Amino acid sequence: MKPVDTQPSPTAAPLPEGIHTAFREVHGRRLHGFALLLTLGDRPEAARLAGRTLTAAARKVGELRHPERAAAWLRAHLLRNVRRVTRTDRPGPAGIRALADLGADASAVTALGILSTRERAALIAHDIERLDQRDVATILGTDGGGVERVIKRARSRYMDSFAAISAEEPADDGPLIAQIKTAAERALR
Repeated sequence: MKPVDTQPSPTAAPLPEGIHTAFREVHGRRLHGFALLLTLGDRPEAARLAGRTLTAAARKVGELRHPERAAAWLRAHLLRNVRRVTRTDRPGPAGIRALADLGADASAVTALGILSTRERAALIAHDIERLDQRDVATILGTDGGGVERVIKRARSRYMDSFAAISAEEPADDGPLIAQIKTAAERALR
């Protein structure tokens, strides 16, 4: 993959006034949701990551016109800058409440905490946000075969963890859990 120059071209025409605002409106909310899930509901960290990523994107907004390619670039940038969450990290009560606003219950959030940051990013981007596999490859910085392995492993580990947690304490399924379950069941057939 060819690196993209982040410096504006001296001959490039200035962008229309509202383009940066429109870009933030199109991508800001979903990027923040991605960051919240990735950080297991750490609101301050998710806000910091999303804000810094959108600021970095402002310098490239002219190049990021295709919405899905821009979404992939934004998530890749955010993933490169996220504090690495270890597999032993568990979301606290504040994280569980933050993700409940996105439709996840405590079991789903705890199961996400079992995954590595990279696995979590792949699962969120592919199975929740429904980004194309090539966009997930961009996010992870890997090729098509590599991304398939990461997604499959993430689904399997998530489902195993979720099943174990659910067996201990059954919970009502929220919309996020239903999406993840459907995607995991479809993939594991």
